[in-house]
Amino acid sequence: MTLTAGRRSLVAVAALALCLVHGTAQADTKLRVGKAQPNQFAFVPADIGVETGIFKKHGLDVETSAFGGDAKMMQALTADGIDIALGGGPAFATIVKGAPMMAIAPLSGQPSEMVVAVKAGGPVKSVADLKGRKIAITGAGTLTGWITRELVKSQGWSDSDITYVTSTNIAASRALLKVGELDAITTDLSTTLEQQRKGEESLLFSYGDLVKDFHMQIIFATDKVIAEKPNAVAAFMAAWLETIAFVKANKAKTVETVQQVLGFHPDVLNETYDRVVSTYSTDGRFNPRALAVLARSYVELKLLDKEPDMTKLTTEAFLPKK
Repeated sequence: MTLTAGRRSLVAVAALALCLVHGTAQADTKLRVGKAQPNQFAFVPADIGVETGIFKKHGLDVETSAFGGDAKMMQALTADGIDIALGGGPAFATIVKGAPMMAIAPLSGQPSEMVVAVKAGGPVKSVADLKGRKIAITGAGTLTGWITRELVKSQGWSDSDITYVTSTNIAASRALLKVGELDAITTDLSTTLEQQRKGEESLLFSYGDLVKDFHMQIIFATDKVIAEKPNAVAAFMAAWLETIAFVKANKAKTVETVQQVLGFHPDVLNETYDRVVSTYSTDGRFNPRALAVLARSYVELKLLDKEPDMTKLTTEAFLPKK
């Protein structure tokens, strides 16, 4: 039995167990939820679900933690440090490489939370001005690397028309941008808006305007929690989708909670809310076109030799029944 076949069998058994269990998870079932980044607005519904008691309503005791990127979160997941992972689309590729997990729902769609930031008052005033300049990405095989190259291709340029500067230290990249050693950074929306509010950076471009069919973030569950607590995984998804509905209907409360978690100015978070919340998945269903774009990106990022069958890496077995 192949690894993929074994994982599909695992989900089938878990789905059968769900049919035999009435109601949601047992009271106060603990789930450890990891967020790939501490400063991304998109992951804050995990905190809002805790704050509002929605997870508890569904019989869950959710403990959240944040990591410095997908790679570190995958290390924690492999070491059985978390049960649920809220990560980026490229994390799919790690399943093919043996990460013990499956994608159970898309978290968000188009990448509106990723932007190009430039120095305020600097020489770069438009995307066209980026030609021949230096732009920071977190790595050639990362989402920032892939999506920056998509922008370059959209301009009809080649990779040689841009100098890519690789650094996982975003704070250091921002310091270099400030002194003119870099011309631009592919980075997150909220931090850019905060720096723009302070007069240090300008938001040049939103990648949500470039890539429409996409799953920016994904919800993953470990093979272990799927096998041992399938009803808890289903309860998590029911609570998550209820939390998303709350977020969409309660902007003021959402921004208040996000401000406590991220610490950015309320004006910044209000604008981020307006740009990002519409991208949240409200039904947890995967978009085949978005999965196709992700599969292509793994080959272009050289994460995989060929495009994977994305249907073997995903399951919708834990979504609320219609």
